[in-house]
Amino acid sequence: MVTALTTVAVNTLAFFIIAKILPGFLVKNERTSFFIAVAYSILMAFSGLIAVPVAALVGVVLTILAFIPVIGPILAGAGLLVTIFLLTFIITAVVLIIIDKFMDDFEMTSPTVALIASFLLAVINVVIRGVLGV
Repeated sequence: MVTALTTVAVNTLAFFIIAKILPGFLVKNERTSFFIAVAYSILMAFSGLIAVPVAALVGVVLTILAFIPVIGPILAGAGLLVTIFLLTFIITAVVLIIIDKFMDDFEMTSPTVALIASFLLAVINVVIRGVLGV
């Protein structure tokens, strides 16, 4: 329960910061940042149910491709960690686009803004959680 509340609090702050620094990421007020954080947290929890099997499938495909002489060395450094990072990055952008479609007080002007916001959200989360020690 505390972890969920911490996640929502950190995401609320992150969305508020992103709205201040990223043109095209428009949040009406702090309350809207909170509702975006709640919706984001719920949708990301559900997307985790999809992401894990997809990441496992991609990992298996990468393992099979690793036996090809030219492709193998290129994939050797990537591994499952990079696959999960990229998958989470894309899922986050898609979740933000979905929230944008359903909330009137939140707007992103383009899918590029969603990708940049996804990156900023990850960075801000790491920094804030690092400072808080969570």
